[in-house]
Amino acid sequence: MAGHKLESVWTAEHDKTFVHLKAVITTEPVLKGPRWDGTPFVVTTDSCKEGFAGVLAQCCKTTLPSGRIVKKLHPLVFASK
Repeated sequence: MAGHKLESVWTAEHDKTFVHLKAVITTEPVLKGPRWDGTPFVVTTDSCKEGFAGVLAQCCKTTLPSGRIVKKLHPLVFASK
């Protein structure tokens, strides 16, 4: 993004929207809080010359409206640089 300046077009509405988006993607249902009941954590990482990323996840059970229970790996935390 070198050479791109946003000062002249970025408004308070952009700030408000960005803060809202950040809150939405860092809370449930996107991310869940950890459970300390002995359920193992799963760490997944990836890297290259330009950076790295990682996800901390945990298996969780979700009950669908039909009553069916689905087990899946759900992210708790994302990290990247």
